Amino acid sequence: MNDISRDREQFLEAAARYPEAFRRQLGGASRRGFLAAGVGLGAAGLLGACATKTDHGSAGSAGSGSGSSAAPSEGKEGADKSDTEKIVNFSNWVSYIDVDPNDKNKRPTLDNFKTETGITVNYTEDVNSNDDFFAKIHQQLAAGQDTGRDLMVLSDWMIGKLRQMGYLEPLNLANIPNFKDLLPDTANPAYDPNRKHTVPWALGFTLMGVNLKSAGLTKDQAQQLSIKDMMTDAKYKGKVGYFAEMEDGVGFGLLATGADPAKFTDDQFNAAVAYIQKARDNNQIRQFTGNDYINDLTNGNYAMCMAYSGDIAQIDDPNIVWVVPTEGMLWFTDNMCIPAMASHKTNAEKFMNYMLEPKVGAALDDYISYIPSMQGADAAMKTIDANALQNQLIFPDAATKAKAHEFQNLDLKTLDKYVSQFKDVTG
Repeated sequence: MNDISRDREQFLEAAARYPEAFRRQLGGASRRGFLAAGVGLGAAGLLGACATKTDHGSAGSAGSGSGSSAAPSEGKEGADKSDTEKIVNFSNWVSYIDVDPNDKNKRPTLDNFKTETGITVNYTEDVNSNDDFFAKIHQQLAAGQDTGRDLMVLSDWMIGKLRQMGYLEPLNLANIPNFKDLLPDTANPAYDPNRKHTVPWALGFTLMGVNLKSAGLTKDQAQQLSIKDMMTDAKYKGKVGYFAEMEDGVGFGLLATGADPAKFTDDQFNAAVAYIQKARDNNQIRQFTGNDYINDLTNGNYAMCMAYSGDIAQIDDPNIVWVVPTEGMLWFTDNMCIPAMASHKTNAEKFMNYMLEPKVGAALDDYISYIPSMQGADAAMKTIDANALQNQLIFPDAATKAKAHEFQNLDLKTLDKYVSQFKDVTG
């Protein structure tokens, strides 16, 4: 029996042995509903979640969750049909690519790629959260089957999870010569050392979106807001949106309680979760959300909420503003990757290379309002939209970057434990 088959058999056995833990792992939704972080790991993930439900590690220990485990094996390569089938099957987040203003069904970036290469991109916006998308693909990956996707965009921590599980194919850099032009600070992330499996799609911030009218604030007053204000001020009770995904949600909780999201202990994690639980118990939080928070912010259901920088930047409403909380904000990176058994790997790598061309990357990031990852994007942007060079959400200066924190890289066992613990809060 191969490793993947053994994993699946152990997973099914564990599900039978621990039905309550299995049910808890399957219930609910989150970002970037189904919370599959433990389930998709096979028996190791599920048993880890069961074991850690009552054992959260040694008080004050920091080392257990900070490692970057090597993948047990590389994702198995499928039969590459790129020479005969000029297609790429691409899964991405909603509203994460440019659209022709005269025809919403046309996407200039994809159309230009086809013109240059003859390769058609079958583009599907079916990623609403990392967890929910993982639920769609994990059974096929565990069984060693083609997911039907050649390329997908997922967030940093999910990349780390898939890499450690051996579900991503390593890249052939001969097909991605522009890889050498990645900005140095994006070239070697902890979740994918030396980017053996990924190319950045976009970088951004997790910060706050504020509805000035609903919050009863001026723009200048809003810029002084803290996470503590959002979570404790009675004026905003029942008018706060909060992300259900662990990395984002706990990251804000860590900042609010004075801990560093890039390096924290179990005790600090527990304190952050307790802080968020208290806000929920006090009905401060109206709803835990995935990517579906914009309508509630713009219509005033939320006075303020956690938000992704590009989403807020695209809202053309002077009543909606983005705010860096006084405690700081979070960095995130969404990444292109190739799942195991993909049928058009070479075509996917050619698309990755295309997206690393400065003029292409700059045009995309000008449209979606995220941060480019390649050298030369600033020069290219001068001819596309010179005003974007002054936009701190696209070309942040050193002072803005200094307010952003990465989230600590976690091994699979710790990730499962933390996701399960936060799920107890979000429901």
